Amino acid sequence: MDWSKAKTILIIAFIITNILLVYVLLTNEKQVETTLKDSFVKDVIEILGRKNITINTEIPREIPSLNTLLVEYETIEPYEINRDFFNGEGKVENKSLGIIEISYRDEFITITNNKTLLYTNDSIGEKYSDLDENKAVELALNFLEEKKYDTSDMKLSFIKRDGKGFSLEFTKVYNDRYLEKSNTTILIDSSGVKKMERMWLNPIDEGEKHIYINTAPKALLSLLSEEETHGKTIGEISLCYYFDPAEQDFVDNPKEAKRGKTVPAWRVLFEDGTKIIIDNY
Repeated sequence: MDWSKAKTILIIAFIITNILLVYVLLTNEKQVETTLKDSFVKDVIEILGRKNITINTEIPREIPSLNTLLVEYETIEPYEINRDFFNGEGKVENKSLGIIEISYRDEFITITNNKTLLYTNDSIGEKYSDLDENKAVELALNFLEEKKYDTSDMKLSFIKRDGKGFSLEFTKVYNDRYLEKSNTTILIDSSGVKKMERMWLNPIDEGEKHIYINTAPKALLSLLSEEETHGKTIGEISLCYYFDPAEQDFVDNPKEAKRGKTVPAWRVLFEDGTKIIIDNY
């Protein structure tokens, strides 16, 4: 008996068996996932409609999973902020535990726990009579770059008219997906940038393990208990990385969190700017 030939046949048979097994498992998984079927999606749309929640976008049809990310907060150093915003000429004051204020003429900055920054500009005077969305985006990006912020890792995720100006939200992106809650919001009117709020996250390491969550159609049903979404229209649904220290190991004092791991979540953006993060499993 040719044992060499027999061994080769056994190996080929083993490979074919494994391929068939994987195919069967994947086929069964698709058959079992009823929440992605047209009938289920149709029911979800109808049920949400009872709360006047309408959907003006495609509902993702995928079995969602993402690997974890180890992220840390961007550390805000008062000295560097004073230098980048006011050429070091601002007045720095420690107001209370964890709160530092920097002022220069009509401009003010509040830094909280070295993690969040609030900038306001009280100056008055029209500079941009031709302000529109495109001009607002240009001014916002120029402002960020002037203040030494890297704009290559952010994406304009929302813009809307706010009074006589525009409110813009930029969100951190990683692997072409949003990283929440890592946002920079800017308010602009004809006098320029009036306000900026920033809390930023930076990825440190990417985990190998993938975490699965509910499909988008099933996850959307949780909006029924969110009264702030009733009567509104969904404009975007996307899978994102999500970090919330209050939901991890920092329940007692989330303000002390400096780093942690993200989980996959559904990012649901409504046309009026309301944003809901759904991370149920």
